[in-house]
Amino acid sequence: MKKIILILCASCLYLGAVAQPKVVSHRGFYRSEGSYENTVNSLARAQKLGVAGVEFDVNMTADDSLIVFHGPKILKTGLDAQKNNYAEIRAVVLPNGHQIPSLREFLLQGKQDPNTTLVMEIKKHPTKARETQVVTAILALVKELDMPISQFQFISFSEWVLREFKRLCPEAYLMYVSSDINEKPVSYYHDLGIKCLSYNLNVMMNNPQFVSDANKCGMETTLWMSNDPEVIDWAIRHEVTYVSTDIPDVIKNYLASVKDGKCCKDGKHNCDCKKGKNHSCGNKKQGK
Repeated sequence: MKKIILILCASCLYLGAVAQPKVVSHRGFYRSEGSYENTVNSLARAQKLGVAGVEFDVNMTADDSLIVFHGPKILKTGLDAQKNNYAEIRAVVLPNGHQIPSLREFLLQGKQDPNTTLVMEIKKHPTKARETQVVTAILALVKELDMPISQFQFISFSEWVLREFKRLCPEAYLMYVSSDINEKPVSYYHDLGIKCLSYNLNVMMNNPQFVSDANKCGMETTLWMSNDPEVIDWAIRHEVTYVSTDIPDVIKNYLASVKDGKCCKDGKHNCDCKKGKNHSCGNKKQGK
């Protein structure tokens, strides 16, 4: 038993000595009391927490307004983030009294902390023409607000969206996201000019060569959803660049404990998420 504990603690010391992944707060710090996902409030709370980046979702409404909401369905209202007009969607009251923000409102809050990367996921839209319109509108808004393109990471399941960003803004940081276990080889996306590959844990942990191949190509990687200490340990061992999580406060604390060599106690993980009444170590939520 003592030998097992020593091995586990040696593993903790190793993890603390190597580079750690950066924490991305998935849909903001929405699990904090009184907040809600993809709102200005959740962004502000994530900024205050001090994460590396905040992931959020963007859709274009039927009347060409850019909103921040995962969608497509909006709660149980019968509304659709892409098929209804902005005024109808704006009238929806989210839990804790929040509103669905326009992208402009969200970016104005993001602008207040240029050290927090804005990881903007552009949702798939019905046609290539519509997706081009979305990309064009986003870039125009970023320019109008005089925000540096370097503060953004543009992410999408749509390859066309990323191709259009590359065409219209070659310097943009582009990230392809996938939950497909039969994904194309890393070299394919490298040749497209993609800077980062984002895979859910089922894809990445069953295909660790994706990470090693990306590292060899000089690309970065993101692992989601990273809500469990064992997943974080895997990310550290495999040199994953970013971990996207629903519990950024817990994961930040866990990474700090790993760095300090305090990640295990008596051969077990010393994970604060077991103590927090609002948190869970489980990886039940996999939706992007």
